[in-house]
Amino acid sequence: MPRMVSGNGPAPRDELARQAWDVFPERGGGARRVVARAAVARLLWDEAGERKAPPAATLDRALSALPRGDLERMCEFNPFGPVYFIPTPPFLRALARRIRSRGARRVLEVAAGDGNLTRGLSAHAPDLRVVATDSGKWERPQARMSPRERRELREVAVAGIRSGSDVMRLEVRAAIERFRPDLVLACWLPPGPLLGRILRASDRDVLEIGAGSGITGDISCWRYEHEFCDELDALGRCRLDERPSSKLHTRVTLYAPRER
Repeated sequence: MPRMVSGNGPAPRDELARQAWDVFPERGGGARRVVARAAVARLLWDEAGERKAPPAATLDRALSALPRGDLERMCEFNPFGPVYFIPTPPFLRALARRIRSRGARRVLEVAAGDGNLTRGLSAHAPDLRVVATDSGKWERPQARMSPRERRELREVAVAGIRSGSDVMRLEVRAAIERFRPDLVLACWLPPGPLLGRILRASDRDVLEIGAGSGITGDISCWRYEHEFCDELDALGRCRLDERPSSKLHTRVTLYAPRER
């Protein structure tokens, strides 16, 4: 994988972009595998290493040609920061329709990471006012690792989440109290108590984008009034979708406002 640190400090971003666009050559696997990784890399990032919203059909074809296991490794061990959810234009348009159907116009994304989802939604739905916030806790890669991962990756350069310039540094409750949104958006929350904290802090709709089987969020929160957004599940793509034609992992859940 491209190295992110050296004795002289972090590599410049343009050098990291060049390495990524050189198709992660250190991973080997033969010419066909390298070409397949190149196709996916060029859909996920532009030449400067910024995230893109890839065309859905093109992305599905590229993912299906990628050897199993390579997608998640690329999403985790790339030089720009981890990739969890991959918004495509059809998903973003459908997400905007769902938000409008709730009468919402002011949207707050919490735990937004690099802000890619907010930027994509804003571009496809300029009538919505979307604000991204994040605590910044995962800027250090070790913060998202288990103790075992910290030991095993001690000598490996792993990128943290790079907060976008348009992502405001705020904890969940402070962000909700400041912006008083019509709807709170959360994408690929880590498993554990964070989703419950968001639901308790908000008296408006909460739309959670994640993956099933307890991979993200907290299924114990299903005790609150909710509905599944099947039309969004079918359009979502994430780091687990190695073979989109046979199995998808996205699960979008809309939680109704709770009385305080």
